[in-house]
Amino acid sequence: MKTPRLPVSPPRTAMRLEGMEGKARVFWSYAQHGERLDLHHGKQGTDGKRESRTFPSAEAAAAFARKQVWVRVDKGAWSSDLAFESTTWEQVKDSVQVPGNSEQDDDRVLVLTGDVVVPHDLWLDFHRGIFAQDDPDAEPFTGLLVRGNLTVEGCVFNGENDFGPFLQVDGNLVATSIAIGGSRLRVTGDVTTGDFVAVYNHGSVSIGGGLVARTIASDYTLKVEGPVDAYRYQGQGSKVFAVTDGVEDTQDPYEVKGVFLPAAVSGERVLLDKARKLLAVGKPISRPGFTSIRAAFRQLVSKKMAEPDKVKSLSLNSKSLKSLPDELFLFRRLEKLSLQSNELRTLPETLGLLTELRELDLRSNGLLALPESMGALKKLRVLNLETNCLWRLPDSLAECVELRAVYLVNNPYAYVRRAFGAWSKVQLMWELPEVLTRLPKLEVLKFEGTPLRTLPKRRFDSAALTNATVCRSLITQVDPDLHSQLDVVDVASSPGNAAAYIGYWFKRENVRLEHIHDVKSGRYDFTEVIALLGLLLRLNIPTAAPYDEALKKFREQSEDIARSMDWEGAYAHHVRALFLALGDALGPLGEPHPGNALIAGLRDIFSVHARRGL
Repeated sequence: MKTPRLPVSPPRTAMRLEGMEGKARVFWSYAQHGERLDLHHGKQGTDGKRESRTFPSAEAAAAFARKQVWVRVDKGAWSSDLAFESTTWEQVKDSVQVPGNSEQDDDRVLVLTGDVVVPHDLWLDFHRGIFAQDDPDAEPFTGLLVRGNLTVEGCVFNGENDFGPFLQVDGNLVATSIAIGGSRLRVTGDVTTGDFVAVYNHGSVSIGGGLVARTIASDYTLKVEGPVDAYRYQGQGSKVFAVTDGVEDTQDPYEVKGVFLPAAVSGERVLLDKARKLLAVGKPISRPGFTSIRAAFRQLVSKKMAEPDKVKSLSLNSKSLKSLPDELFLFRRLEKLSLQSNELRTLPETLGLLTELRELDLRSNGLLALPESMGALKKLRVLNLETNCLWRLPDSLAECVELRAVYLVNNPYAYVRRAFGAWSKVQLMWELPEVLTRLPKLEVLKFEGTPLRTLPKRRFDSAALTNATVCRSLITQVDPDLHSQLDVVDVASSPGNAAAYIGYWFKRENVRLEHIHDVKSGRYDFTEVIALLGLLLRLNIPTAAPYDEALKKFREQSEDIARSMDWEGAYAHHVRALFLALGDALGPLGEPHPGNALIAGLRDIFSVHARRGL
């Protein structure tokens, strides 16, 4: 990974700032002579006031000067060496590439020409710093255009989330840090910076070259045409991933607390607004060195490896693990293992080495399968499989003869497509696994939110089964004799449960224009959305007959998808193409169900949108 090459300039022995105090333009300057500072300040056009101060050392004098510069820039001052020009939006709009903000032709724009060095922070807020005006009631400058390279020996800062002047650099941008919100940033070349925070609202970031940063923390996607090198956090409580030449290392994630300092972190989240404010006052937000989850685990292991057999319980919750660390299987005496809220899709066969396990918590992973080595866990008593994407259980599970409680709730979970990788690959658990009936000591069995259609064709072997429920399934028939051990089997809600999947999956987030249309080739690919439709039909036929609720949800979701895809009124042709394809797909999908009312109703719904805009 590239290391940001930030500006390292020799200590400045002199600087002159100017700015606005009310309606008056003022200046402030210093010149350092060893331990002495010569200060000069006052109103522009006057002699001002001069004074000298002597400090214990040259370093102390320089520190005082730096602090005074920061205070004055914070109040809106700027270096008098910056040679600004003022022009109108009409004169530059053809060369400005930032998203529009309803600019008018007579709006004013600041311009800097050539390779520019800003020897302090650069504020991107209306009426602040370089955007201050002699007349505070005048319309603000709408942005800054730099016709050349820009170096900022400080933070590029925008404090407002909803708005701010744009900054366009027709070259490269180098800054100590960047912390913006509502401003629109466009850099034609490369960007090199330390910590980069972007707080989403109405702002945008567009970089024509590459981006090298120490860290990136943002809750929206930065548009970078070249390669990215940084430790990147993308908001919403996600983990941090190292990105090298644009490739994200998903196998070795970092918790936010392993990268960012406590002042910028709350729980599993980076406090983006707080981080932005810290950068604005020159305080760090990232640690001197970063520790990945695996490295942290190894540190933990190293402390316990002296006596591994004494480790009885271990939690690796919420670590964004996609695979299990090899070191885990050194703890052969583990009795309790919690792996909940990771991203494990499969588990290794080496899980069977942990033969002393009594409790195994695998909640919230998106697991697709369990290893056959599960049968080696003969002392296992509690198995929590809630919120995954399991569609079968291994036959070897019958060998877990001490198993007392199994929880299979919300399978599949909300991110089913992400877990399988495509709608065409999704598999569901249609039958309650018969292997569960062979557990001799089973006491508790919870099946909720799993699309079961059938129950086992044999009775449960366990005489201790006292708490067994099947809820929010697609079960329509129960044999009162064969299934008498099941306390609750909710049959009445099955049509509603089937229809609910339409609301879960057939929605704008899963049917977006970029999913069906390639801009470069102009071609459509409806493979995935047709696979989704087929899956929803399989869930609802015949369970949901007479299909009133299913058709209602298809109608609502279709309208929402069409409206979202054509929200600007210029993409009706994409909506027509989508719903024509869905209507055509009902032919082969409906062949096993001649005369089905759901198929017939969907033809009517899809045909409405297939004529959109005509």
